[in-house]
Amino acid sequence: MKSFLPLNIRIDNRKILFVGGGATALHKIKTVKQYTRNITIVSPEIQDELHRMGFQEIHKMYERSDLDGYFLVYACTNNPEVNRLIQNDANECGTLVNVVDNRELSDFISPAVIKKDEMTIAVSSNGENVKKSVMWRNRLKAIVEQW
Repeated sequence: MKSFLPLNIRIDNRKILFVGGGATALHKIKTVKQYTRNITIVSPEIQDELHRMGFQEIHKMYERSDLDGYFLVYACTNNPEVNRLIQNDANECGTLVNVVDNRELSDFISPAVIKKDEMTIAVSSNGENVKKSVMWRNRLKAIVEQW
């Protein structure tokens, strides 16, 4: 079983790649965009809400060369085989990868986040209970909003 070290990592000057342009990518990007605009999306189809966010878009199927120059990659396709391929390619390239909805294949996971001004609270279940992490985050958010 994997366990993940909680840490804050600077990404404002790093390139972040999302492979997939659907609802899962949208969900992850909503958090990541609070910390950087350096986001590229590779997917044959990109949903309208993602398109309106104005990130760099590459409309095509994933290829290994898409990883070149990226610090982090999120494998967000709806195809487990493609996500596994992205994970294998990223590991060979030395790029950290998050395979959404598969903590065992991921080098990092994304916690449930509250961000207000310079303060951030992150809640994680080590990728084992996402609903509980979100529930804790929401309870903490109610407290933070009182300040």
